[in-house]
Amino acid sequence: MKNIITTLILILGFWGISNAQENHRERIKAYKTAYITQELDLSSKEAEKFWPVYNDYEKNLFGLRVLKVREERNKINSQGGFENLSDKEAKEALNNLIQNDKEIIKIKEKLYKDLYDVLSPVKILKLHKAEMDFNKKLLSQYKNNRGQNR
Repeated sequence: MKNIITTLILILGFWGISNAQENHRERIKAYKTAYITQELDLSSKEAEKFWPVYNDYEKNLFGLRVLKVREERNKINSQGGFENLSDKEAKEALNNLIQNDKEIIKIKEKLYKDLYDVLSPVKILKLHKAEMDFNKKLLSQYKNNRGQNR
């Protein structure tokens, strides 16, 4: 019963997210927080130690996944787009993206190392699965809402 209620809340929340433009990132974060807390079955003591570590990870990850990639895309666009890049400029852009991916891996490794003091290895694996499942649900909800808006 608890899972059904949580699922309904998540579905309604995702639906609401698609209809409200402002604060959508914060709302998604709130739903993700609830989802991860439930999936990991965090005790209050675990949650108290877990969330500061995880929030720092999310902040750093956002900086790399969104901001740095956006910065690289803007740089390419300012040079006239992909079609106008020289091979040297394209190679530089690819190297920047590869470096960004390496940084993302380092951040993920740091998260797992930091969490060893907070959670069991099994719960860390559950976190990995919960993140993937949440992203799948979010993408599915986005696709559903996009289809309804057409």
